Amino acid sequence: MLYNLYKLLGWLFFMAISPFACVYLVFSGKHRQGLRQRFGDVEDVPLDEDKPVRIWLHAASVGEIQIVKALINEIKKQLPEASIVVSSGNRHGIAVATNQLPKDVPCFFAPLDLIGIVNLTLQTIQPTIYICLETELWPNIIRQAQHHGAKLFLLNGRLSENSYAGYKKVQGLMRDLLACFTKISVIQGIDAKRFRALGADPTRIRILGSAKYDQPITKADCNLTKHYRQILNFHNQQPVLVTGSTHTGEEAMLIKVFRALQQRLPDLVWIVAPRHLQRLTEIETLFKTQGITSMRLRQAQEQGRSAEVVLVDTMGELASLYSIATYVFCGGSLVKRGGHNVLEAAAWGIPVFYGPHMDDFLDAKALLETENAGFCVNTSQELVGRLLYFIEKPEEYAVAGRSALKVANRQQGSAQKQIALIKEDLHSVTNSSCVHSTS
Repeated sequence: MLYNLYKLLGWLFFMAISPFACVYLVFSGKHRQGLRQRFGDVEDVPLDEDKPVRIWLHAASVGEIQIVKALINEIKKQLPEASIVVSSGNRHGIAVATNQLPKDVPCFFAPLDLIGIVNLTLQTIQPTIYICLETELWPNIIRQAQHHGAKLFLLNGRLSENSYAGYKKVQGLMRDLLACFTKISVIQGIDAKRFRALGADPTRIRILGSAKYDQPITKADCNLTKHYRQILNFHNQQPVLVTGSTHTGEEAMLIKVFRALQQRLPDLVWIVAPRHLQRLTEIETLFKTQGITSMRLRQAQEQGRSAEVVLVDTMGELASLYSIATYVFCGGSLVKRGGHNVLEAAAWGIPVFYGPHMDDFLDAKALLETENAGFCVNTSQELVGRLLYFIEKPEEYAVAGRSALKVANRQQGSAQKQIALIKEDLHSVTNSSCVHSTS
């Protein structure tokens, strides 16, 4: 009953907002990219008809693309007979996927979760396997993919306390949706417990860690470090502060940190990577009013760096920029935005500092803190104190860095295990009439 209600309300809501959406599209010019694909027209997506298995990976946005990268690497190793397509829910995700995923992996906008539109997409893509990540659960896509003969897998599953509480209110619907999955791979024990409480079959759940922390980049990649130091005109001992995925309000707080550190490190360079690129002009104005010279990353690459602050104006490059960091602060944590992936920096052997609001990455936070490689600060003043302490204690800071690398290295292998989980069930898929080549 809840699913039928969802289908009905979905179309009613769509029809109600359609006139306003059309006016907005006409006058704003925004969100037109991929509009045909959102409505189920994916005929322009190049499909490999020569391979007997087709895997559709859905990544909600930029963060999930990093998981997809790790999973694709393993699919190509373990399932060479499979072709891969990737969908994302927004233009930022599509942009990063197009730039960072292999050229033989087509990317497209995910369809609106409306019954007829979803079926149009499925009829064209004809997936053998549909993979959704974390908690990206769209009822129509899930139910209709199963109806079209695809096997469904939920990988890298996680349920925060808030998500769990929300899903608990529609537990009947969740029980039906989770029953559609052949296997559910979750990050840690608490996630497994919550999925079971929502009605998932315990025999289908596996605890395999997070592929988000399966980093292909390591400290040993000296070429990447050298590349960024050259294009940004850094000398070998240049101190660099990288603040990743910052949100509104954090840059103003971090200016105080930058100025305080400059008194001890006069040649310090600050790299700021805002979570949302539309805030770049706002941040540039803030810096200008504070007498701070800044330039954008692409400009620095083309003309040479001539400012004390570099603003990252590209998507998906932050994990690589950590290669030149001396000190790292993870944004979205001094303000209530749930934090961001701290192990991206740890993979380079760099300790990570972050604020108290790390709700979305408590597992990674705990991993670092257990090894004294992650440090929570409640205020910008406390961050200054911590950083100045380590500037005076370089040996202690180096030990923390080695511990951070050890933690990151221990997380490797999750993607391999998750794809192996699919491989176990693939023999039953290839014997099924749903394989697209025989459709």
